[in-house]
Amino acid sequence: MNTDTPQKKEAILKSLAIVGFFVIIGLVAWLAVQAVSYAPKAFSSLASIAEGLDQYKSALGENDKDLTITSDKETVEVGKPLIVSWGKNKQPGTYAFSYDCLDGVDVEIVETEGLRAITCDTIFDLGNTNTVTIVVDSKNKTVDTLTYSIIFTHENNPELTRSGSAQVAVNSADTQKPTKDTDGTLGQNDQSDFVEDVVKTEPTATTPPTPKKPAPQKPTYTYTLPVSDPNGRVDVGTSFVNIGDIKNGAFVTGSIHKGKDGAFQFQVKNYGTKTSAPWTYTVTLPDKDTYNSPTQAPLKPTEEAFISLGFPTGTDSSHTFVVTVKVADDKNIANNSFKKTITFIK
Repeated sequence: MNTDTPQKKEAILKSLAIVGFFVIIGLVAWLAVQAVSYAPKAFSSLASIAEGLDQYKSALGENDKDLTITSDKETVEVGKPLIVSWGKNKQPGTYAFSYDCLDGVDVEIVETEGLRAITCDTIFDLGNTNTVTIVVDSKNKTVDTLTYSIIFTHENNPELTRSGSAQVAVNSADTQKPTKDTDGTLGQNDQSDFVEDVVKTEPTATTPPTPKKPAPQKPTYTYTLPVSDPNGRVDVGTSFVNIGDIKNGAFVTGSIHKGKDGAFQFQVKNYGTKTSAPWTYTVTLPDKDTYNSPTQAPLKPTEEAFISLGFPTGTDSSHTFVVTVKVADDKNIANNSFKKTITFIK
């Protein structure tokens, strides 16, 4: 016989509801404690991810900048070497060379085995280096302006690149005007055909006409790279050349004005008989800073580099430039540096 009454059932249900309520309160409290214990680890992981993103964005920012390209000459003669250098990227990757097509102008890259011809508007891989030596050939009889570029490609992200362009004036041998020696005849160094003007006179019965002098033959020039003597000596020296300014990527001689930008040009040459090791140079600047160059390409015997360095003058009326060249195995360090005081005009 069932003795449960409606009042008894209601009391049991109320008791179960109260017990369930306290169980839920305890479960919520336990979950809150667990969340607090894991929170520092979660925030630490988020901070690490944010820091990694910042570093990656910083690396991308560096690659958004153009490469700064310099060369040892502002004007290159046909068949003569031009040394091109640039600042290396902090990110891992490789560099490549390219030049714009120009009618009658070809470019070759100097390698250990000799010269390699490069097709215009194509990319030539240089590897992980910050310098290349090129030789320019021109069939034109005018001064051409060659535009060339250096392209950096990121090792892990081929789509991430940097590039920079520069120009150099190519001076063809045909642009050199002929000159006469002191005796009025053509010199042996004349670079183009030249016909001397002759005053015409009416021939007479007794005076034969004056014959026209034949034009001299145009000389032929052959360019050869200097040969290094493995048992020879290295003698790298430096000397002052001139002052002026850098305009449109070219060095222009002239005075330097106080409070304006100026430029300082000097020469580095291997006077020895053996190819030098890679070398660097330092220059003290008017802003009390010292410029430290990137590593430069080795110099062959008798090979020389002309370096132009731009700078702001500041408020001083003059500055003493100190140029020092550093190279291994140099047998004569007496000519590795010089001082030159330059006065800035108002």
